[in-house]
Amino acid sequence: MSADFELVILDCPQCGAPLAGEDEDLVYYCTACTSGFRVPEEDEGGDGKRLVPVEVSFLATPVKAPDLHLPFWLLPAKVEILERKGSGDLFRGLLRFFMGSDDESGPGEGTFAIPAFRAPLKRMVALAQRYTFDRPATGELSRERLLGGTCTVADARKLAEFVLIASEARKPDTLKELRYRLELGSPRLLGVPFKRQKERRWDLFFDLPA
Repeated sequence: MSADFELVILDCPQCGAPLAGEDEDLVYYCTACTSGFRVPEEDEGGDGKRLVPVEVSFLATPVKAPDLHLPFWLLPAKVEILERKGSGDLFRGLLRFFMGSDDESGPGEGTFAIPAFRAPLKRMVALAQRYTFDRPATGELSRERLLGGTCTVADARKLAEFVLIASEARKPDTLKELRYRLELGSPRLLGVPFKRQKERRWDLFFDLPA
């Protein structure tokens, strides 16, 4: 076996129970003790064997029972507009959500909800925007499996910035220049209920495909 690879037993660091995971998963949820973990990023150091604890919450399940739960990264954010030039000079995308108004006097705050699973970019952006804008209330911790988390925190941070700019660029005015400062806080995991239908996965709150 190559020295570049090493098998690591996926037992819960908290209670010792086996952790369920798929081949490329980078996040794990222990259904026995309801603890969450993630593989550390390269710049975090470590020996590659120890999982990093991460807070996990689940959305309150709708009336219809879900077929599965898919993970989202929750990223607390502070946004400060340094300069924006356009024919309208108004915020209508996620900037209005974070800033709360068109007043650029101070930074705005909010939380991005970014899919942690693999899907076409267009669908990931649509899910990220909807769950950032209109995230439902969380419920009690589930003991259902949380699989498919293949996106790193670094991936989620990049997608959050892309989603922010994409929502602003779709505005009816002409965006000529935008300079901003975006600070993202410590990540958390969110379990979102989905259903399977016609070889696709659809979320149970907004009926969006994944």
